[in-house]
Amino acid sequence: MKHSTLIARLMGPVLLLMGAGMVLGLWLSPDTYTGVMKDFMGNLALIWLIGILALVAGLAIVNAHNVWIGDWRVLITILGWLLILRGVTNLLLPGKVQELGNRMMEGQGPSVIGAIALLVLGGILTAMGYESECKKYCGAMPARSSAPARAAKPARTAKPARKTTRRRRR
Repeated sequence: MKHSTLIARLMGPVLLLMGAGMVLGLWLSPDTYTGVMKDFMGNLALIWLIGILALVAGLAIVNAHNVWIGDWRVLITILGWLLILRGVTNLLLPGKVQELGNRMMEGQGPSVIGAIALLVLGGILTAMGYESECKKYCGAMPARSSAPARAAKPARTAKPARKTTRRRRR
């Protein structure tokens, strides 16, 4: 299995469920969701610990998958670098991260935007990561090729063999 597919299979469902949890939390029990986020932002040790985990995950992704190409796989690389940035920021400036998080929690707008972004990103990575499995078991998805499509050349037909006659010299 390629690194891209493996990482997409790991990150996609996690991001998808994080986004779904945020949407459901904001929709079904906004007070509970806001309380959890305020508790999280109120704990500097937890912010610091998340920084360690984000840094390790980001470094692992970038070391295994630093791919800068124009398709879905670049999302994994960008996520890896964003995790590194998040980890460094949480470790070096936990107070500033706390302050920014508290400001973002004042309204639901940033949480809704974040939830939608996680849902979309998780959906893309999950679909790309499990695409081959779906093809294998469902057979419904069309074949995807990373090479550009080329027009098929018409088959050459063999020319009939020429009859050769030798002239004799006299």
